[in-house]
Amino acid sequence: MTPLVLIPGMMCDARLFAPQIAAFSGNRGLHLAPIAAQDSVPALAAQILASAPPRFALAGLSMGGIVAMEVLRQAPDRVDRIALMDTNPRAENDAVKARRRPQLEAVAQGRLAQVMREE
Repeated sequence: MTPLVLIPGMMCDARLFAPQIAAFSGNRGLHLAPIAAQDSVPALAAQILASAPPRFALAGLSMGGIVAMEVLRQAPDRVDRIALMDTNPRAENDAVKARRRPQLEAVAQGRLAQVMREE
């Protein structure tokens, strides 16, 4: 069976997919891709591709979906199928971009927990 690469959303980790891990781990190879180690979507996609199986199914949630689309763009021959959940293929609009700057500043000042609660 085709291995499945799961990409969580922003400020999420593998715990997001706990039900899927429980359901699929007995009969399918699973790869859980972190999205916090790089500073750009293309770099995140390249990192995922570097450790992913040669051919795989792909599922991404929210920002993970954006990264999944970049994985597909970089290596379409490796992706058997794709599931995009609660994501958007367009660039963030100006209102969302304006909201991100104060969030980034708050995180840089050590207030990550506050940003996560508010988000």
